[in-house]
Amino acid sequence: MVPFGSLDIRQQKPDGEIIESNAGVAHFLEHKLFESNNGADIMEAFSAMSANVNAFTSYNETCYYFSTGEADFSQPLELLLDFVQNLSITDESVEKEKGIIIQELRMYMQMPEARLMYETYRSLFKTHPVRIDIGGSEESVKAITKAELYDLYEANYHPSNSVLVIVSGQESEKILDLVKANQAGKTFPDFEARRRLIDMEELKVAKKHHSFAMDIQAKKITYSFKFNPAQGTRMDRLVQEWMIRIYLELLFSSYNPLYQNWLDSNRINDYFGYEVDVTDEYGFVMFYGEKESEEDLVALVNEGLSTDFATVAPYFENLKKRYFGQAIRSLNNPDDMAVSFARCVLLGLDYFATLDCVNQIEVDDLKEIGGVFDSAHSSIVSVRSKKA
Repeated sequence: MVPFGSLDIRQQKPDGEIIESNAGVAHFLEHKLFESNNGADIMEAFSAMSANVNAFTSYNETCYYFSTGEADFSQPLELLLDFVQNLSITDESVEKEKGIIIQELRMYMQMPEARLMYETYRSLFKTHPVRIDIGGSEESVKAITKAELYDLYEANYHPSNSVLVIVSGQESEKILDLVKANQAGKTFPDFEARRRLIDMEELKVAKKHHSFAMDIQAKKITYSFKFNPAQGTRMDRLVQEWMIRIYLELLFSSYNPLYQNWLDSNRINDYFGYEVDVTDEYGFVMFYGEKESEEDLVALVNEGLSTDFATVAPYFENLKKRYFGQAIRSLNNPDDMAVSFARCVLLGLDYFATLDCVNQIEVDDLKEIGGVFDSAHSSIVSVRSKKA
C-alpha cells in the first residue's frame, strides 16, 4: 500500500515546487502497473500460482494485494513486490488505457446509486477534491501522459513510502528474510517525500438542493450534513466518527421506539440508511432513502434526530459492546485485517488501539453530537425517473 490516492492531485516538493496532476491519475497508475514489461499477464501469472490478485485506489491510498491457500506463497509474494516496484509502459499503452478507463467511468455514471453519490459529493463540497470521482473525468483522463505517470510513480512508489503487510500462519522471520532478499537485489533512487496540498473547505455547502433524472423506477434521495472535524489527533477524529455512528444507530434502529412505526407506515424500507465520514479536512453525515417525497425523508430524519435521547440511552452500553465484538471478529478476516493494518500504519495510528477506541466513548459524550446536524449546512440531492 502506498499513500497515494485520488486526493493527491496537488503535491509540493521539498524545494517548494507545486506539482499539479490530472484527476484520476492514481487510479490510472494502478491500472498500468499490471502491465508487465515482457508482455506477460500479471493476473494469469498469479492464477498459475494458485493466488488471487487485485488492487484498489481510494481517496488516500493505492493497494495491491493477493490471497492464497497455499502454504508456500513465496512465489506470489515475490511477484507482488516485483510488479509493483517496476513500472514499464509505452505511449501506445497509455492511450489504449484511456479508452478502457473512460468506458469504466461512463458505466458508473449509468448506475443510479453511484451517480447519486457522485452528485451528493459535488453538492456538499465546493473545492475539496473529494468532489471529483476517484477515476477522474473523461477530460482529465484524456490529458494524462506517460511522463506524468512516471513522475508520480517515482515520487510516490518508493519502498520507504510504502507498507507491506502479510497476514499468515507461517513463521514471520522466514517471510521477512524472503522480502529482504528480494529488496537487496534492487536499487532505488533517493526518496524526497512530497506533501499533499488541499485547501481547507468552508462549511457552506456547494448546493442546497440538486435533482437530476435517469432511467429508473423509484426515486432515490440523499439528505446530508456537513460539519467540521474534531480538533486534535487522527485518533480524536476516529473517536468522533464512532460517536456519530453509535448516536445514529441508537436513533435510527429498533432501539428507537419510533422505528416500528416508521416500518408499519412504510416511511422506511431496506434502502434506508446513512454513511459517516470524518477526515482531517472535513466531516459529513449522509442519509439516503428510496422515496418519492424529499420532504418526507427530511421529516423522517429530523424526527429521528429530535428523539428524546433519554429513551435510547439505556441501550448505549449494549450497542458499544456489540461494536467492540464486531471489531474483535474482524481479526478473523485476513483480507480486511491486512488492509486496515496498512492504513493505520500510513496514518500513524496503532491498529489495535483503533479496535478499542469505541470503549473510550461514554454515553454523556453523545449529548453533544446533535450539533453536527445543522440544517444551515445541509444538502438534498435526488435522482428521479425520466418518466416523472
